[in-house]
Amino acid sequence: MNKALHGHPAWIGIVYFLVAATPGFWFPVVSNILKAQGWSHIITWTFLVPPLVGMISPLLFAARADQHIPAEKLLAGILLVGSLFLYLAFHELERGLYPERFLIFIAITALITAPAWSLLTTITFTWVDKGKGSFGIYRVWATLGWMAAGWIVSSLALDTSASTGKLAVITRIIAAAACLMLPSTPPGGKASKRWRDSLGLSALKLMRERDIAVFLIISCLFSIPLAAFYMHTPPMLQELGVKSVAATLTIGQVTEVFAILAITTVMGKCRIKWLLLFAILCGAARYALYAIATRQGSVPMAIIGIAFHGLCWTFFYEAGRIFLDRKVSLAFRSQIQALMGMFSGSLGSIAGTLVTGALYNGMVVDGVPGWPAYWWLLTGMIILCAIGFLLGYKGNPAGHGSG
Repeated sequence: MNKALHGHPAWIGIVYFLVAATPGFWFPVVSNILKAQGWSHIITWTFLVPPLVGMISPLLFAARADQHIPAEKLLAGILLVGSLFLYLAFHELERGLYPERFLIFIAITALITAPAWSLLTTITFTWVDKGKGSFGIYRVWATLGWMAAGWIVSSLALDTSASTGKLAVITRIIAAAACLMLPSTPPGGKASKRWRDSLGLSALKLMRERDIAVFLIISCLFSIPLAAFYMHTPPMLQELGVKSVAATLTIGQVTEVFAILAITTVMGKCRIKWLLLFAILCGAARYALYAIATRQGSVPMAIIGIAFHGLCWTFFYEAGRIFLDRKVSLAFRSQIQALMGMFSGSLGSIAGTLVTGALYNGMVVDGVPGWPAYWWLLTGMIILCAIGFLLGYKGNPAGHGSG
């Protein structure tokens, strides 16, 4: 093994690319894939099961990374094992016989790989702190990986094909191998014999700080309407006449690229409170444009809405990860990222899947004519999140940091 290559920070970008490309092959178009297979009845369950079963594992694995196991080795292990169950899930989808088996295998792979993003974020922040580049330089490769996957899917005309799962499995296996080349990131905390620490539950005490608590709660509530973006943007585009759905959805990643590259500079010049509020309002603008697009049958308006998603995601969730990392000690940096994943990716996604799924079933009954009211309602929900954040988040006064 080339020692000059092993441990080079450039591998962080490579792993980001591969880890993000894996779901990028199938997640944006899974609603349409299931519809094509005649499994429309499990679309809501497909979005509900992963965050439900992945609620605990991020904290548990994060505690291992903070106390016992180097983060890069733990990451490689969960990606490799998770790839096996991802293969089994899409093998069942291709066979088209037992939808419950597909859900079971999706659940298992989610349970195993849910901590991946938190662990990779921890590795990144560790090396950013050592002066090895900025967060945006590494994180942008995840966006590029997601975009590349979408373009590949549409260029191969696989927007409604279960074959996207095969591409995802191959990519995840390569990602697991690449993790072994990552810079060593040893545990930052001391091993604990207390069961609460072993399960990662001690991280909950970080909620005692008001701004952390407000951010995590709002991230959970904001994730509820966000669930509709992944579940219902693909069928909306399909009904508007868009053929290359996966490629069209990557427009959101185009704006995300610019936002991520600028995130360090923006956070250095802007109070985090106003940046997070701006991001929430971008989310509201996204769905307002969707409502107008479906009312007028305008694909360009829908595309502009998708573009707002990149700003919304980056300046809330990615800026939020940086904010949380700066707020906690080294001993908790993996666990605070996992805690955010639990609030937004698990609790928020579960509630969002149930709420937006029920609203969709009740409001979008006749295709495009039912869309505008649905998107306007979700826009209102996001505005309430903005009001709650504005009233609850205190931050640092002017001249005392970037809060």
